[in-house]
Amino acid sequence: MSERNYDIAIIGAGPAGSAAAYFLAKGGLKVALLDKTDFPRDKTCGDGLTPRAVKILDELGALDKVAAHAYRCKSITLRQSDAVTYQLSLAGLAGLPNYVLVLPRYSLDDLLLRHAIDSGAHFKPDSKVENVTREPDGSVLVRIAGREPVLCSLAIVATGANTKLLRDIGVLTAKVAVNLAARGYFENVEGLDDSVVLFFDEIDLPGYGWVFPTSPTTANIGCGVFFDSPTPQPTALREMIQSHPYLKRILKNAKQSGPIKGYPLRTDFSPSHSGNEWILVVGESAGLVNPITGEGIDYALESASLAAQAILNQWDGGPSPVIARNYRAALSKKFRYQLMLNHLAQKVYFRDGMMDNFLRRGQHKEYLRQAIVDACFGSADPMVMFSPRILWEVFGP
Repeated sequence: MSERNYDIAIIGAGPAGSAAAYFLAKGGLKVALLDKTDFPRDKTCGDGLTPRAVKILDELGALDKVAAHAYRCKSITLRQSDAVTYQLSLAGLAGLPNYVLVLPRYSLDDLLLRHAIDSGAHFKPDSKVENVTREPDGSVLVRIAGREPVLCSLAIVATGANTKLLRDIGVLTAKVAVNLAARGYFENVEGLDDSVVLFFDEIDLPGYGWVFPTSPTTANIGCGVFFDSPTPQPTALREMIQSHPYLKRILKNAKQSGPIKGYPLRTDFSPSHSGNEWILVVGESAGLVNPITGEGIDYALESASLAAQAILNQWDGGPSPVIARNYRAALSKKFRYQLMLNHLAQKVYFRDGMMDNFLRRGQHKEYLRQAIVDACFGSADPMVMFSPRILWEVFGP
C-alpha cells in the first residue's frame, strides 16, 4: 500500500527540488518532497550565487530570506599572477542583478526547503528512494527504503550529480563524464573584500581556483578541474594551500574550519537527459552545470521553474507526453546553445599559454573583460567569445 496519493513526488530537496516544489505547490498541486537526509545538512559546493541565481531567487520570493544570511560581492577578481590581477565589474550585466551572493549550502538549502514547505509542499526526510516505476494504471510508484512507497502522478528527479537512480530507471543509458572539485572553509582569512577571487596560476587547466568570501574574515576556498584528473582534488587543494603564493599570504593566520571535501560536477547536458512522459529531470541531474565556471545553482533553479511551468500549463491530473515534450523544448531553447558554446570556449581558451595570454590582454581591454563576464554569467550571446574582435585580441600579435 502507498502512504498516500500525491500529484507530484520530487526526489531530492536541494535547490532544484525545493524550487520545483515551491512553484508546483503554489500552483495548487499536492507535492511530496523526498530526501535521503533531514535538513539542515551539509552539501559540498563553491557556495556562489550568480546574478542569474539571484534573479530567480527573487522570482521564487526567497531572495530576501537568502540575502539576509548571505555575503554580498559586487565584483569578480581574476588572477593570473601578482602582476596580472584585476576586477571585473558586474554592473554591465543586461537584465541581471549586479552582485553575487555567497551562502554555504548548509544554510541555503535549508532556507529554500523551508520556503517550499511554507508554500504547501510536504517534506519527507530520511526517504532514500530505491526505485521509481510506472504502474499498470499509469500512476508512478516511488519505493523508499524501510518506508511505505509514495504513489503519485508524475515524478521529478533532482538528485544532483548522483546518477544511480537515473541509470536504474533508464533515463541515463550510458556512463557520463564527471568533473572534479574540492573546497574547504577557513576563518580569520586576511585580505578579503567584497569581491570573489578566481585564480588560474598553478592550476591544472581547464580549471581554476577560487576564494568566495562568506564574511569579511571567512571564506570558501577551493579548486576544480574539468577533466578526469589523476590527482584527487582534495589532495590538490591541500597542496595548493601549502604552496600557492596568494593562498599562503591570505591564510598565514587562518584556521581551517571542518575538513576539505571533494565533489563531482556533471556538465553533460543534453535535452535527452530531461526525462520521459512520467519522470522529469532538473538541475545537475540533467547535466546542467556551466563548463566554464562549474556553477550549477542558477541552472538548477531555472530548470525547476521550466519544469513547473510545463506541468502547470498542461496539468489534467496525470502525466502527459505534451508536458515532457514542452519541458524538453524549453530546456533546449534556454540552455543548449549557451552550454554548447561554453564547452567550445573552454576548449579554446582554457589551455596552457592561451589562458595566460587571455588574462594578460584582458587586464587592459575593457570590452574583453566584459566578454568574460557575459560568457560566465550568460547575460549575452556566448558567441561574443568567438567574435572577430575577441579572437584578434586573444590570438593576434
